[in-house]
Amino acid sequence: MNRTVVSIQQLSEQLGLTSRTLRHWEAEGLFQSKREVSSGWRTYDEHALKCIRITALLRRMDIPIREIQAVLDKSSVPVLKQVIQNRILALQVHQEELEQMGQQLHQVLDYLNTSNKRTSIQEELLSEMENVFMSNVTGQSTFKVITLPTMRVAFHIVVDVSPEDKAMGPIMDWLESAKLLGTARLFGGNMKPMPSSAGKPYGYGMCATIPEGISVPEPFKEMTLPGGLYAKLDSSEDIGGSWKTLMDQLAHSQKYRSDRSRLCLEEHIRNDSPAGSGNLYDLSLLEPVVLK
Repeated sequence: MNRTVVSIQQLSEQLGLTSRTLRHWEAEGLFQSKREVSSGWRTYDEHALKCIRITALLRRMDIPIREIQAVLDKSSVPVLKQVIQNRILALQVHQEELEQMGQQLHQVLDYLNTSNKRTSIQEELLSEMENVFMSNVTGQSTFKVITLPTMRVAFHIVVDVSPEDKAMGPIMDWLESAKLLGTARLFGGNMKPMPSSAGKPYGYGMCATIPEGISVPEPFKEMTLPGGLYAKLDSSEDIGGSWKTLMDQLAHSQKYRSDRSRLCLEEHIRNDSPAGSGNLYDLSLLEPVVLK
């Protein structure tokens, strides 16, 4: 690995990567190779080798290509830390989903054990299983509780009769120009003056997580979101109705209650397949909570 230039064959052997994988990463724009005139082989200089080693490590962590691109563009430890934090959070969410699935399976198994005299699948059994597993299909989604870390964010607030896009647009333009779009988490929320009636201006703030060491330009401001426990519910097209559902569920929760000392948030999650949905972003509603 101390040679200035190596071929694709040598690189495949040294790093245990297939030439097909290397070509795919290059096609994604993560690095560039050169062609050796005599043989036609792809070769890689020291900069490309560094990019490949970083990419190989981050892909082992199952970090998406678009986030790896942000790390390579900045070559910055703070950006690398943000990417790894994002991955940890994704694993936490996945773990919570697995735990919920385990609980549902145990509910069904307990019901089957109490009905062990039955030898055929009957209507009552089907109904019980549907009650446990089909709540999302029937529109009866229930909230999950997640933990958000403390986050440094840049934010922009607009007061208008329809302020959401005006608050989000400048933030997105800056993130793209600063090559932070692949790592930033995006959060929005109503601000004073709060929405009252149709046609009246109200406030909406949009914020994006940023690594330490990144300066926040005007007209944006900087703040720290405290993190902690949040009740999370994926929103339907009726955002107001989804918020009502979340708050109604919290009102009947025996374990959690709202924490009014922190901001409620709407996380904007890029929809990678927006065709037919009409939305570039999906929304997850986040209400801060504490244990009762």
